[in-house]
Amino acid sequence: LSSENAIVLLRSPQTSLIIDPSSAAVRWLETHLREANRALEVISSHEQRFTTAVELSVRFGKTLVVHEVDKIEPIVVPLLRRDLVRQGPRQVVQVGDKMIDFVDTFKMYLATRNPHPVIQPDVASLITVVNFSVTLSGLEGRLLGLTIQHEQPELEKQKTTLLAAEDELKIQLEQMEQQLLVALSASEGNILDNRK
Repeated sequence: LSSENAIVLLRSPQTSLIIDPSSAAVRWLETHLREANRALEVISSHEQRFTTAVELSVRFGKTLVVHEVDKIEPIVVPLLRRDLVRQGPRQVVQVGDKMIDFVDTFKMYLATRNPHPVIQPDVASLITVVNFSVTLSGLEGRLLGLTIQHEQPELEKQKTTLLAAEDELKIQLEQMEQQLLVALSASEGNILDNRK
């Protein structure tokens, strides 16, 4: 599971379309949401009760995970666009032919095993595509890491230590750059003559 993809998935303000041929990321997401005590509804886009599940999730502020999304259904487009209408003190959104009360805690994730789902151009800007497909370079790196960890664990520990040191040096470099910018902005006259 890619850490970067997981962060994008959990923090994106838009609805995420998860491309996950192995379904491992979707299983992780569902487990994570359950552990976070989120009201969770899981459904396939091909089920007969799909529209009802969407309506109830929106009305009660649940997190909705929709499996087997090969194309974006027109019924969810108003939710993707956040086409909210204020009716007195409440907000409503159209789902199908009904206006449904919208609760702010509603969140939707769309998932597919299809590596090339059909996404209409007008909908593409409304979603965040998070691709968990395995690439050859990613698989090579993972297998190499596992092999080194098994064959030479001390080498893996050294790698971990060096990566931590690299991160610390990057932080120090950022701090020094900030100090340099502050010094440059506070300098008076010719910068070369400034001895501070």
